[in-house]
Amino acid sequence: MVSVVVESRQQCPGSASSGTARADTPASLAEAHEVLCRLRPRTDADPRVWARFHRHSAEVYANTAKVDERHQHEATHWAGAELRRAREIEDRLDLPADES
Repeated sequence: MVSVVVESRQQCPGSASSGTARADTPASLAEAHEVLCRLRPRTDADPRVWARFHRHSAEVYANTAKVDERHQHEATHWAGAELRRAREIEDRLDLPADES
């Protein structure tokens, strides 16, 4: 069994928001943070679950960058960071990475 350390964020960005985020396509970066915070796996979840979560997060942030022009650059940054996290986990587990 491969041991992988996954960083733990005690509080998700935007977690103090109003609770209005939709589960489909977030209309703002704050909504994206809120949606992903709700979907975030438990700290002790299987690393494969974390890799899938980070890949999904990258997609959500990339789509958010297209609709939230005011936060386009920040959402793009988050998308890249989440993709890097997914790849790091996949590399440690020796999983095949998507061609994203």
